[in-house]
Amino acid sequence: MTQQRAFIFIGNSGCGKGTQAKLLREKMEEQGMDVLRLELGGEFREFWQKSGYTPEKAAALAESGSLQPEFLAINMWSQMLINFFNEKKHLLADGVPRTLREAKVLDGTLRFYNIDRPTVIYLHLDREVARERMMSRGRSDDDTAAIENRLNWFEKDVTRTIDFLQDENYYQFLRIDANRSIEEIHAEIIERVNL
Repeated sequence: MTQQRAFIFIGNSGCGKGTQAKLLREKMEEQGMDVLRLELGGEFREFWQKSGYTPEKAAALAESGSLQPEFLAINMWSQMLINFFNEKKHLLADGVPRTLREAKVLDGTLRFYNIDRPTVIYLHLDREVARERMMSRGRSDDDTAAIENRLNWFEKDVTRTIDFLQDENYYQFLRIDANRSIEEIHAEIIERVNL
């Protein structure tokens, strides 16, 4: 078996994390690699539809564009790892982690699984372009106020997470210009991760 690999996609809302993670997963699977993708956007959207105190509070946060609590995010991706990860799988994290504390939990998790040199793919996107992309995608939680809140918490919380991942020698850190076409971004990622 080839050495286990882990890829962490991080960047602003609208930067194309989901699209690029999907394309990378397809490329990996073409090469016979079994991939577990940690993608919380869909998980959260499903969770918000449930009835109950916690899902309803989380849904209200989502409506305002606020960051979901760390304990929910960590619980979701931890359960995915506990239930579906093994020594034969490669890991692809999309939008995980978002906060510095979550990054430190993920860091300990990757070390627990003996993942050697996880690759962080930071899709850097200008704020104005992120705003335009979110406005055009037509999601119900993408109104103007919610988008501005998301952009603000990215600058407040997620940039600290990016700094942590960039400064840790444990990671291979790739900064990718996400202000370009999907095809250009994908081609650069494939080249830089040697797939």
